Amino acid sequence: MKQKTKDNIFIGFIYYLISTIILAFQFFFFLISNMQSVYMDFGGWVFYVVSCLSHAAIVVLIPFIIFYLLPTSLKLKRNIALSLMLIVVLCINVFVVIDKFVFSLYRFHLNGLVMSMFFGVGSKDIFVFDWRLYLKAILILLVFIGLNVGGIFLSIKLNKLLKNKKRFNIIAIVSILSLTVLANGIHVYGYAMQKSSIVKSSTFIPYYYPLTANSLLDKMGIYSKEKFNQGEFDKEYSTVNYPKNKIEYGVSEKDKKPNVIIIAIDSWNRRTLTQETMPNTYKFANSCEWYTNHFSSSNGTRGSIFGLFYGISSIYWKDFDLAQKQPLLIHSFVKYGYHCQTYPSATLLSPPFAKIIFKEIKNLNVGGVGKNTYEADCLQTNKFITDLKHYDGNKPMFAFLFYDLAHAISLPKNKITHFSPSWKYADYTALNNNMDPTPYFNLYRNCVYQVDSLVGKVISAIKDKGIMDNTIIIITGDHAQEFNENHKNYWGHNGNFSKEQICVPLLYYYPNCQPKKMNYRTTHYDVPTTLLRQVFKLKNPTSDYSMGKDLHDVSSRSWHLVGSDIDYAFIVDKDIIITKKPNGTMEIYDAKMNPINYSPNAKTLSNAIKKMNSFYK
Repeated sequence: MKQKTKDNIFIGFIYYLISTIILAFQFFFFLISNMQSVYMDFGGWVFYVVSCLSHAAIVVLIPFIIFYLLPTSLKLKRNIALSLMLIVVLCINVFVVIDKFVFSLYRFHLNGLVMSMFFGVGSKDIFVFDWRLYLKAILILLVFIGLNVGGIFLSIKLNKLLKNKKRFNIIAIVSILSLTVLANGIHVYGYAMQKSSIVKSSTFIPYYYPLTANSLLDKMGIYSKEKFNQGEFDKEYSTVNYPKNKIEYGVSEKDKKPNVIIIAIDSWNRRTLTQETMPNTYKFANSCEWYTNHFSSSNGTRGSIFGLFYGISSIYWKDFDLAQKQPLLIHSFVKYGYHCQTYPSATLLSPPFAKIIFKEIKNLNVGGVGKNTYEADCLQTNKFITDLKHYDGNKPMFAFLFYDLAHAISLPKNKITHFSPSWKYADYTALNNNMDPTPYFNLYRNCVYQVDSLVGKVISAIKDKGIMDNTIIIITGDHAQEFNENHKNYWGHNGNFSKEQICVPLLYYYPNCQPKKMNYRTTHYDVPTTLLRQVFKLKNPTSDYSMGKDLHDVSSRSWHLVGSDIDYAFIVDKDIIITKKPNGTMEIYDAKMNPINYSPNAKTLSNAIKKMNSFYK
């Protein structure tokens, strides 16, 4: 290689390093300008600085290779190649400035939802820019132009001054690789050891996804995944604001309080709540308020149960875990002396509901026992009935029963008899868009039929105990289970946010309630809101502690938020689904999962996002 070509490549490499430092400083100020920096420790700062540098090096590497290294190697003039790289790097700098603005407003990085707001109907109502803001933007651009042009001149100068360029290149490359390995290594350690400053700060760097290796460490015996799910993060974070104000209870210690029993059926398809498939539950439904248009808070168990007890979206899961925030509902039960217990078929250790939701309950039954799911469901039912028989009634009672059989879709052979034709087992490899779902659905119905018999036993035990006149009973699903109802080859859950995956029955019984069907939209967020108001007479506005409303509030629940921090959606009027995908893009579907052209009102979308983030400080 000729000396001139070598010099040109070296100049570009120096500019690549300078560009990396400029971008790393931008990343650094994402955290500096946020309240999060107050709670950082030494290890967190080391991780964050190293991560900013290593991530910036990876981001700038792409324009360096494509727009400088390859063209220079192909004999393109150095100044042209530098100009190309300069333009691309400037675009990255400007993009990050915009992303920082978005992050400060909405607590997430630039994605399809923001682009929809910017280009959508009504965007002028949100993005109103004063001339001083335009001036500031021009000044920022000039600063970055100055820094990058200065970086180019410095690169040319250093090319003349440095004598041992080969040694410099080796040191620089080894340093970048070492920083990348170090950043990911610290995050692997920090995530496994639940170091708050490390886990939380990583989310501030745009599009940064450092490694985790809990499963690998668990297999190697270095670390216990079970202990991780039971453990706590090392420091309380106050970036979340839940509840927003001091809670004022209207109930006194002496007031008689109702028992509360919540029964959840994992993966409950609402088409099965019929007299034929669920005779016991159906009979009970006709003595309840039956909410027929009820939306879960997610299409998966973790987010659904989180929303059911917090009244808030599971986009806050990690933040509430870091801050060690417990659900106000559970806290209130404990505060007022309720005898609390859970009866889950599947273990509460994974997902770690035991520490996220039920940490305040002493001697918690975490479940997860039984040779199979059917036996586990039966064991927990029997345990509840046994405990109920020994319940002395001196304190009010809270119980949570969580059945898993409809999720497992698996039964002993002698139980697959009620509905036919039926598969003997769930052969997921046979699922396709053209198959007849009846045998598979009948296997599922047979599972639900068995769950119904257990629910019937629970209801009978409560009646036999003579406490129905002082007991609130809620029966619902965590989320739904799809059987290709929309003919888009979707089966199960966690696949989309259609009603077939997030709409579940909700039965709400309380003493002297008037049995009737409610057809307006309600959500999981409404359940703790209603219980807190009805049981504990909370005086605070519901917005202090919930995204929901009282179940009896018939006002609109449009822009219902479902999903997790990675993959979520807004369900709007006519059940249109506005989905933010994990890669940041936005997809919009009608209620039947058909892609549609729909432009959400930018102001309404902005307000929905602000409400979504309203429990951050």
